[in-house]
Amino acid sequence: MQLPRPVGREAASRKYDLLSVLMAHALAGDKHLQRQVLRLMALVTTRYNWQRDELTMGQGEIAKLWSVDERTVKREMARLRASEWLVLKRQGARGRVSVYGLNSGRILDDTRGAWLNICEGLVARLDP
Repeated sequence: MQLPRPVGREAASRKYDLLSVLMAHALAGDKHLQRQVLRLMALVTTRYNWQRDELTMGQGEIAKLWSVDERTVKREMARLRASEWLVLKRQGARGRVSVYGLNSGRILDDTRGAWLNICEGLVARLDP
């Protein structure tokens, strides 16, 4: 399942729905999942460009935001890519940062079990 791009009239509700299912999924999981989802939510809420559907932020900036070192950022970003929640759009090169996109369809599929923890209205909106 893929959400339409969150721009336009109903953009705000689509963004909040995505963040809500991430939150409910994390709270239903263990502390490692909670930390991983919290880190992803921090990236999305601070630097995600919804119109271009991309996240461009250097590892140093991410490390500062998460209060960790850059090695932790590399490991965590690799986990997020492996789970297919983040998609690498353009690999970083010398002087340029990597560009990532959110795979909202995969996020929604993986978090489906927590939707009812929020409300039935959310299930009606997200389930075709």
